[in-house]
Amino acid sequence: MTLKEQLMEDMKNAMRAHETLKLDVVRMIRSEVKNFEIDNGEADDEKVQKIIKTMLKQQKDALLDFEKAARQDLIDETQAKIAIFASYLPTEMSDEELEKVVAEVIATATNKDFGPLMGQVMRQVGNRADGGRVTAMLKKALA
Repeated sequence: MTLKEQLMEDMKNAMRAHETLKLDVVRMIRSEVKNFEIDNGEADDEKVQKIIKTMLKQQKDALLDFEKAARQDLIDETQAKIAIFASYLPTEMSDEELEKVVAEVIATATNKDFGPLMGQVMRQVGNRADGGRVTAMLKKALA
C-alpha cells in the first residue's frame, strides 16, 4: 500500500471514529500532496514523505512560538499534530548510525569540502535524518 493510499484509509477511519484532530492533519497532508501534484505531476512515497517532513518542521517551529507565549492549549494540540505527522515518516536514524554514515563518507571522499560531503551524506540517509542533525554531525567530524 502506498503512502497516499494509507492516508486515504486513515482519513476514512478517522471520519468513522470521529477523531477530528487526526482527520484535520490527514486532510492537510492530502491537500499539500494534491497541490504538489498539480504543479509537479504524480508524487511517489518519497515525495509524499518529503512533503510531510516539511509540514512537520513547520509544526515544530510553531510549537516553539507557542512555548514562548506560554499557550498550553496550543502546545498540547501542536504536540498531538506532531505525533500524527511523525507516524507517516520512517524512524529517524540513531546518532550512532548517523556517525557511521558520516565517517564512511569522509573516509571515501577525495574532496573534504563541507558542501559535497553534506550532499553525499544526505543522499545516503534520505528521509531518515534531519538536515540539521547531519550538518552538526558533519561539522563535528570535520573539526
